[in-house]
Amino acid sequence: MAEGPAPLTVKNSSSISSLGRSHRQRSSEILAGIRAELLPKPEYAAMARPAGRMLGSLLVRLSRRDQPRLNAVIARPEVFRYLVAQMIKGKAEAHHVELAAGFVPRAWQLASEFPQLRVTEVDLPEIIAEKQRRLARTKLGMPSNLKMLSADFGAEALAETLGGEKADVITAEGLLPHSRHAVIESIAVNVRECLKADGVFIADIITKESYRAMTQSKIRHAIDIFRRNVGEPLGLMDDFDHARKLFASAGYSKVEIQQIPELAERLPHVPKPVAVITSIVIART
Repeated sequence: MAEGPAPLTVKNSSSISSLGRSHRQRSSEILAGIRAELLPKPEYAAMARPAGRMLGSLLVRLSRRDQPRLNAVIARPEVFRYLVAQMIKGKAEAHHVELAAGFVPRAWQLASEFPQLRVTEVDLPEIIAEKQRRLARTKLGMPSNLKMLSADFGAEALAETLGGEKADVITAEGLLPHSRHAVIESIAVNVRECLKADGVFIADIITKESYRAMTQSKIRHAIDIFRRNVGEPLGLMDDFDHARKLFASAGYSKVEIQQIPELAERLPHVPKPVAVITSIVIART
């Protein structure tokens, strides 16, 4: 079983788009630009900077031939938001931790929608600082039940960052595919230690099959631009059984995997159809 803190940092590298010093930062900026183009909500617009919107707009134009995969960029964060809302139903003063969300505004959305919910967002110091600047600049306001914490899990375990406080739900959208399998297990272990007895970890994974289909699709030119900026995924799963075994090894008692297109059918505001790019893991303590 993997032990020790799970690093959120990734190797720095240069980028033609100058969108950040790391693959994960650039991924966050590009996806924020795409979401701002596709879903005109103030909080999504607030999270996108001009450079990200320019590249995001280009990728949207290049991807119009495959609308289901374009829709998946909107569906994924909205599905995560829906799942958290379902998990906290009937729980007074529930605590949700948003882990490494980049420039997804879900923590702000959930804190605004559920005043009784305590929301803690944890990410790298530079991302938290920039996110706070963007929220302040657009005057969306900071809900009193939202707390943002800066941490680098290459040096600090999640339990230490949270001060030993346990959560009902912890989410990690887009984090695991950028991590090698040993690091994914380490992240899963660290998250499990921070969950309550009936807690849930929600994350997404990419299988080799879905990644192969994406890179061979009719929008492969847009995918190639994205890959040049954010790098190749390091944590591709052989299949769903591989993912289940990995989370079981991390100590979870029940692991289920759901597909985003099926979950998106419950969300009227999400454009359809939605392609499978990543799959959702729901792991219970």
